[in-house]
Amino acid sequence: MRNPSGPVVCVSYVALAELWTVPRFPRVNYGTPISSIEWSIAADGPMTAAALVAMGAPVRLLANDIGGDEHGRFVRRWLAQRDVIPVTTRPDATTPRIVVAADDAHTRTWFAHLPHVVSGLEQIDLTPVTAASFLYVDSYEIIEGAVLRAIAAARRAEIPILLNLGGSPLAAPTAAAIAGYPHLLVQTNVDDSDYLEAVAVATALLERTSAKWAVVTAGAFGAVAVSRSKELAVPSFPVNVRHTHCAGRPSQPGCSTVCEKGGRCCTASDWDAPVGRCDVHDTTAHHCRASRSCWRSSTQPNHPHRKMPSR
Repeated sequence: MRNPSGPVVCVSYVALAELWTVPRFPRVNYGTPISSIEWSIAADGPMTAAALVAMGAPVRLLANDIGGDEHGRFVRRWLAQRDVIPVTTRPDATTPRIVVAADDAHTRTWFAHLPHVVSGLEQIDLTPVTAASFLYVDSYEIIEGAVLRAIAAARRAEIPILLNLGGSPLAAPTAAAIAGYPHLLVQTNVDDSDYLEAVAVATALLERTSAKWAVVTAGAFGAVAVSRSKELAVPSFPVNVRHTHCAGRPSQPGCSTVCEKGGRCCTASDWDAPVGRCDVHDTTAHHCRASRSCWRSSTQPNHPHRKMPSR
């Protein structure tokens, strides 16, 4: 049974993310200079875990092993600095790596090298799920086997699930695994250019599942949350963009907390006027009063932001 005081268990893979910034993407068979290179981590689950810790929630990250190489040491240090219990290190393992390239127009693409991630995740011990208050799981096609195992464990323990589709369609095996489960939230995203479709995408997810809420983020146009009886919209907030990697991840812990508790999502009046800097992601943005602990004050200027149009 669900343990209300237990941790939020996040199931995903973990990898080094090498972030490239380029002025623009080149044409085929051409090149372009790299303006900057930074290191971070992937995937969504570890970043969500770090954001939840910053909000004061107990968290347990279940992910693949990492290596004792330079990339693995960075990942382990990144997690430890954010009080996320580090994953297991195997000296003979190669740490998974993703290169994420973003241009000055804030579009991005990525290249993933994920050795042994699938086999590793399919063997992780899911015992912590039985004592969890909540399960967050990245529903990526590449780790589908681990996703199905995690969902089954959560259903046996009768704990709420936030299923992050990450912009991908809901796969048939996953849809079957969550069928009829009442303690479910589903989250995904659409490209900025498709922001007008956000409500329709959320509604379609509700029709295919028994989810209480479906949340769809739409980049600079904010996010929507749709339930069986409500439709809520949250505007985007001003931010100084360093890189579009992980840009939407802070919304996931916030949405899971608000929606599962049956509260309302933030409205414009909930967003503070001063700009803050997130201790987790080192980005500058307005912040919600509900998650004030994640932020420290800053003197960055305000920036115009966009709103999801009402229907």
